[in-house]
Amino acid sequence: MVIAVAVYSLGARWQEVRQQRAVGVNAEQIFRSPAGFVAGNPNGDVSVVAFYDANCPYCRQGAPALAKLIAEDGQVRLVLRELPLLGADSESAARVKLATMAQGKYFELYQRLFTEPGRATKDKAMRIAGELGLDTARLERDIQNPSIDGALAETTGLARALGVRGYLSISSATGCWARAPTTFTPSSPRG
Repeated sequence: MVIAVAVYSLGARWQEVRQQRAVGVNAEQIFRSPAGFVAGNPNGDVSVVAFYDANCPYCRQGAPALAKLIAEDGQVRLVLRELPLLGADSESAARVKLATMAQGKYFELYQRLFTEPGRATKDKAMRIAGELGLDTARLERDIQNPSIDGALAETTGLARALGVRGYLSISSATGCWARAPTTFTPSSPRG
């Protein structure tokens, strides 16, 4: 029993070291790539990156905590990364959300998809986009833009490099969590 605990602890420590190295090597791409949407303070002194799928129940659960975090702390820079691994509906909804970045309504669509009941799908995302006043004909064209494929591929590659295994996965300069905690407290001093 003691050996099993020691092996588990060693494995967990190795995962933590691997993630820290991956964050260091990929920091610019993780925190500054246009493939991620920035909410909160774009110049904040604390960056939090959330890898999520719109159809993930953990992501739905964690979304209010992320919104609260940026509402209560004006120095937080929240980077949202689309990681649609739960099927075709997830990928099509992610494509619509990424395409809305050009029209300035990504965060609004992100929030609505999590607050409305049921699966996130392309049809639902397009309906909400229309309700938000977006040009849906333009969205249909923008969804096909190769930059959308590039953004999804980049995020998938980063998730692999970081060892992201679950939803909602949160990364900051100080650590990675497999699921979002219900509250966030930056552990690094600001300066």
